[in-house]
Amino acid sequence: MILITGATGMVGGELTQQLLAAGQSVRVLTRDPQKAAALKGQAEIVEGDLGKPETLQTAFNGIERMFLVTANTQQDANALRAAKAAGIHHVVKLSTLEAVDSAMIEHVKWHREREELIRASGLDWTFLRPTMFMSTALEWSRTIRDAGAIYFPGGEGKVPVVDPWDIAAVAAATLTGVGHEGQAYALTGPQALGFDEMADVFSRVLQKPVRYVNISDQAAGAEMRKAGLPEYVVEGLIGTFAAVRSGKLAFATDDVERVIGRPPRSFETWCKCHLTAFLS
Repeated sequence: MILITGATGMVGGELTQQLLAAGQSVRVLTRDPQKAAALKGQAEIVEGDLGKPETLQTAFNGIERMFLVTANTQQDANALRAAKAAGIHHVVKLSTLEAVDSAMIEHVKWHREREELIRASGLDWTFLRPTMFMSTALEWSRTIRDAGAIYFPGGEGKVPVVDPWDIAAVAAATLTGVGHEGQAYALTGPQALGFDEMADVFSRVLQKPVRYVNISDQAAGAEMRKAGLPEYVVEGLIGTFAAVRSGKLAFATDDVERVIGRPPRSFETWCKCHLTAFLS
């Protein structure tokens, strides 16, 4: 049986559906079973909190492989302790592309810290290191509808945005296949795109003009704080914006295709699949 943490999230939710469609036995760990109610009768739903180790053992017992999504390093430590006690032998960790080099973006070095903790656990592991999700564009839906504009502090930088559907497909392959232990996959879309190019894609798909407006880190930070993001997350994202502008993330890999046997989906395909979110 496979345990999924973060099953109500963007990647975990898609992964759960892909595994179920493939006939896999899935157990979902959730702090709020109501949020996973749609999975009732398809997956086993167990209440638990990665931040509260005393709630984990029941969920972890009888599991062979685990998909791990965490909000902080302590959650990783709690999950690894429970996994070892339960005899889980393989952890597939959702990390980030920036973890390749903890010095790349100083404010997100905790991702590297979590990977090192897993490496030292003695368990088999696979790290999934995606770049910026295509679904980040959903945050632009209001301004695209109301002003025909994308506001983002990306400057002239490019980033190879990746579809969460593809990340989930790679996760499913690593959880059910062989030969992925000890591997770290850098997951990107098919090409690095500038934000003006993303605006052009929206213009074609929506058949209306959409422009890109570069904004300052300060303006973006203010919006994130207004949305309730913790300060460490805001600082980490501002560090990521700077890396994008400097060109550090302007590369694509073939890891998605190597793992699942097909190219990753394009940004235009993603936009067409989510068209209704951007329509007035």
